[in-house]
Amino acid sequence: MIQIASFARKIYLRGGLGVGALQRIYGGRKRNGSAPPHFCKSSGGIARHILQQLETMKIIDLDPKGGRRITSNGRRDLDQVAGRIVVVAP
Repeated sequence: MIQIASFARKIYLRGGLGVGALQRIYGGRKRNGSAPPHFCKSSGGIARHILQQLETMKIIDLDPKGGRRITSNGRRDLDQVAGRIVVVAP
């Protein structure tokens, strides 16, 4: 659930993101045993499934230029959630 919200936020802020872009954003270090570590993309199946779920919830939609973009209903919902967050002063 947290990762779905994170995907929605990334698409809200940047827009036009597809599966490949989200794989690069959420990728990380791959340990290669005795060889030096290198960057590796995250799973495409998980990213694709989350995007499909966000589409069925009508939060994102396909962008004609490529990737996904946030819908007006999704923007409204995310703004309402953000407005309910209370910041506690230290």
